[in-house]
Amino acid sequence: MFNIFKKPYEKGTLEAWAKTCDDIAKVAILAVPVILYNNDPLLQKGINLVALVISAYSTIWGARICRKLAENKED
Repeated sequence: MFNIFKKPYEKGTLEAWAKTCDDIAKVAILAVPVILYNNDPLLQKGINLVALVISAYSTIWGARICRKLAENKED
């Protein structure tokens, strides 16, 4: 009934997903100092930093894909 993943995607939907991905990446980047200055052991800090970097990179990558798909919708 409310299938948001059905094709064809609307341009506005793709732009909204790109903006959401950008916002998630910003939060992951802003969380880095919190991880660095907390009282967790060094190994846990390293694991958390790696997880944040991977999540930030993947969401920026997802936003880029959404924007490219939105550009292709204009053509």
